[in-house]
Amino acid sequence: MRIYPHRLVLWAFAASSSFGLEFGVMGNVSAGMGGAGVALKNSPFALYYNPALLSAENSVRFGYSLGFGVREKNLDKIANINLENFATSAQNFASLMSATSGSGTQAEFQKALGNALDKTLASGGGGGGGSGGGQSLEQKLQTFQQQNPDPSKWGTLISNIKSEVGTSNLLSSIAGNVDFGSLKIDSNGDIQNIDIGFGGDLGLDQAIKDFANLKSALEENALNFTSQNGVALQFAPAFLRGTLGTFGVGLFSSFYGATSAKIDPNRMALIINSSSKYYKISTEDGRFSYKNTDENDYKQHSLEYALKQGDAHSVVTRGFWITEIPIGYAHTLYFSNMNWNLGISARLMSASNILSNIALSTKTDFATEGRNFLSGKNFETKAAVAVDVGTMLEIDLPNFRYLTFGVVAKNINTPTFQYSTGEIAIKPQYRAGIAYNQNKFVFAFDVDLWKNEMLSDSFNRPFSQMIGGGVKFDIKAFDLRAGLMKDLRQDDGLIITGGVNILGLLDVAVQAGTELGEAQGYRFPRYLNVRVGGNISF
Repeated sequence: MRIYPHRLVLWAFAASSSFGLEFGVMGNVSAGMGGAGVALKNSPFALYYNPALLSAENSVRFGYSLGFGVREKNLDKIANINLENFATSAQNFASLMSATSGSGTQAEFQKALGNALDKTLASGGGGGGGSGGGQSLEQKLQTFQQQNPDPSKWGTLISNIKSEVGTSNLLSSIAGNVDFGSLKIDSNGDIQNIDIGFGGDLGLDQAIKDFANLKSALEENALNFTSQNGVALQFAPAFLRGTLGTFGVGLFSSFYGATSAKIDPNRMALIINSSSKYYKISTEDGRFSYKNTDENDYKQHSLEYALKQGDAHSVVTRGFWITEIPIGYAHTLYFSNMNWNLGISARLMSASNILSNIALSTKTDFATEGRNFLSGKNFETKAAVAVDVGTMLEIDLPNFRYLTFGVVAKNINTPTFQYSTGEIAIKPQYRAGIAYNQNKFVFAFDVDLWKNEMLSDSFNRPFSQMIGGGVKFDIKAFDLRAGLMKDLRQDDGLIITGGVNILGLLDVAVQAGTELGEAQGYRFPRYLNVRVGGNISF
C-alpha cells in the first residue's frame, strides 16, 4: 500500500470544510442579545428580523452593521491526525501480518505464532497437552483453541511469541491484545480474521483511531466563512403610523464562502493491498478487526483505490455573494388593550455564485485548482425576489405595557437561482420571539420554529435551529448587552454574546461558542461572530 503523506495533507485539509446558509445575524443590537430580534422594538434592522417592527415606534432611524463570522465542525479532528504515523503504521501492520504466497515463507506473525504454538503445545502450557509437531499452522491453532477456550490460559502462548520476536517489536507489543479465540488462519497460512484490542501499540492504536476520525469528519464537516453587512432606514413618524403606514428601505450585502467534501460513503473502507493480498481493517468495541478480503471488495469499497481512480470523492468549493435591496411596509391596528402590527417586505436579490468541483485523487494538483477558483472566471450572477411577512403584538395593559410578541416568515416564496453548475434555493425560515421593551431595560428571546436546511455539499447535510435571548441596559451615553444562544442542531456549545454601544454611533458585538476545537496545540471556538455598527434616530 503506497501512501503519499504530502498528498494526504492537502487532501485532508481541502476535505475538512463545508458551506451553509442559515437565518444569520444582522444588526448589532440583536447580535449582542443572543440573536433575538423578532419582537425587539427600537432596533434599526426591522427589515431583516421582522418587517412588522417598522411600525413599532414613532421615529426615523438609520443603522449600519458590518460583520464577519466563522463556524467549524470536525476540522480539528483532521488537523490533529498524524499522517506520517498513519502511513508508517499501516505499512508495518500489513508487512507483519501478510504471508507471501508461492515463496514458501511466512510473514513475521505467522512464523512467530507457529514456533510459539509448538513450544506451548509441547509443554502443555495454557492448560492443554500434546504436541503440535507435524501439523500445519492452521491445525496447530485449532488444537490450541480447542484446548484453551479461556483467555486466562493464553499467557504461556503470549510469552512464547514475545520470546520469538524480542521486546522491541510491533508484534511483541500487540501479542497480549490479540483475541486468539477468534483468530482464523487458512491452510495457506494467510490470516482470515484477527481481532486486536487497543492498548498494545500506541502508534498503531492512534493510526486506526485517526482513520476513524478522518472517515467521520469527511462524512459531516464544516468550515463556514460569512460576512453579513447592511444599512437600513426606517421611516415611522407618528403621523404616518396610525394612518398611511410606515416604510423602510435598506441595502444588504452578504458573502458566504466555504469548501466541502462530497463523498461516496460506500467507498471509504480502510482496505490494505499487500503482496496481492487484500485486508480490511475496521474498529468496534475498543478493538480493531483485520479480515481477509478480495480484489473486488478493494475496488468497490476501498478509500485508497477510490483516491487512485479519482471517481468517487470530490472537493466542492463555493462562493455565494448576495446583494439585496429590501423595501418594507408595516401598518398598526389599534385595539383597546393591544396594538397589532402587520408587515411585509420584498427583497430584490442579485446573487453571484462560483463553484469548483475538484475530483479527489492522488494526482490532484490543489495549488493549480485553488488559483483557478480565486481567479473568479466562473462567477455567475442571477436575480430573484424574496418575500418576508411578519406580525407583532404590543400588549397595552398596566402590568404588561412593555410586552411584545412577534412571528416572522422569511423567504416564503423560496427564491431560487438557476446556475449552470446547479440550483440554489433559499428555503422559508420561521422564527418567533418575545420581548420586554422598557426605556432603560430590555429583554428579548427568539426561537426558530423549525430546523433550517443549510446550503452544503457534504454527504450528511447540516441543519441549524437557533434559540437565544438576552438583556440590554441603557445607561445614558452608552448601553450594554449580554445574552446566550444555542444551535440545537450543531455542536457549537453554548454561544455567549455581548455588546456595547457608545453614543449610538459606535457599536461592537461579539458571539463566541463555548465548544472549543483544538488543532496542533491551538484552541479556538467552533462558532465566532464579530460585528461593528451604529445607529441614529430622531
